[in-house]
Amino acid sequence: METSALLDPLLYRFRDLFGSQNFYLFCAYVWGVITCTGHRHTVSEIYQASLSDTRYWSFIKFLSRGVWDWQKVCGRLIWIVLAYLPNRLYIYDHTHTIKTGSEQFGLHFFKNHRYRKGNTNQSKFHWGHEFAALGVLGLTGVGALLFPVWVKLLEPGAVCALAAFESAIVLIPPGLIVFDRGFNNRKYFKALLEKGHHLICRARKNAAFYYKAPKKPKGKRGKQPIYGKRAHIQHWHYEALYVEALDKTFEVAHQIVRTKMCPQPVHLVVIRTRPKPYKPYRYFLAFTTDLNLGVETIVYYYDLRWKIETGFRDCKESFGFDHYQVRSETAIQRSVVLSFLSASLTQLLVLPQFQNEQPEGLPQVSQAVKEMNIHWYHPARWTLGLIIRYIRWRQIPQLLSTSFSKHKNSTLLQNTFTDVAG
Repeated sequence: METSALLDPLLYRFRDLFGSQNFYLFCAYVWGVITCTGHRHTVSEIYQASLSDTRYWSFIKFLSRGVWDWQKVCGRLIWIVLAYLPNRLYIYDHTHTIKTGSEQFGLHFFKNHRYRKGNTNQSKFHWGHEFAALGVLGLTGVGALLFPVWVKLLEPGAVCALAAFESAIVLIPPGLIVFDRGFNNRKYFKALLEKGHHLICRARKNAAFYYKAPKKPKGKRGKQPIYGKRAHIQHWHYEALYVEALDKTFEVAHQIVRTKMCPQPVHLVVIRTRPKPYKPYRYFLAFTTDLNLGVETIVYYYDLRWKIETGFRDCKESFGFDHYQVRSETAIQRSVVLSFLSASLTQLLVLPQFQNEQPEGLPQVSQAVKEMNIHWYHPARWTLGLIIRYIRWRQIPQLLSTSFSKHKNSTLLQNTFTDVAG
């Protein structure tokens, strides 16, 4: 069975969102992104890896002028992924791409959040693009797997970021959304709560929390107060908590409190650590609007937030998320969406429930490793990296076939294969 046939059932679910020609280009482009073995996932290298019978400029026109809606594509991808994930979380975050040119749409300076004053060789600001991204984290039998499903190019300004967030949450059914502390914003929380979602978010160091206000005395004029006395977490009672999913023990305290960042009461969990006995305590604060979640679950769920950072890394390294060289807003937006889509569809191949649907799917992982002559690695199951390697390994004979040797780009393809083989 050809490896390209593995994705056919998934790609066909997008058929009604494209015309006949654009659907062919869509399938070819996605397959090119997955199988591209070059150093850069530019349109030319994606075109070469796709083995498409169309012209190169058809790929350019597909990104810039093709008649299709990227929002509908993301919405369809979300529902495809959710069908295989009964237990899931949503993770929302921003990411950046660094660019060196000046002709692309929307380029601006952004702050390097990993900047350290002691490193003199590190720039405090970078030139490039900023994106809002949404991922679905599936709690499956093979572990927690992240599926990047939605991404949007942002222009500078808080208004644009909030509008992007609102357009993302309307595409997903109500659930639990995990944020980093950079999204401590009442407007974000109010928007998602109105849509029926719950949140888990890390609190900033200077965040203020309050106890429930006592009931107003009978006969006293005015409204019932919302906020009582301020909560001082240093005085709370801390106990040891073992989180089985993380295999760690934490010193934890928790209470139901109020905060002006959120219109609803929240369950605040505080983790206290002390690196050395003579050092002061450090406090890690996370809160959720879902008051039914236990403390252990809250700690575990927020720890999973880091999955979106590794998801960004995989999309950039394996699917060319930040390799685009197109200039227009439409082409940039569609390029990154198709990068996310390629990553999610490839990740679906890992799921046992998807493999069971395919009469002729992937071989046993031990057999695949043996076919690729990898003798030092004995994985217990398929992983995203291993599937990518296997698909690209199966694609190499087609790239070097006699029929394709006459292709106008055969020289570039031979060079690409030389780099991979080396």
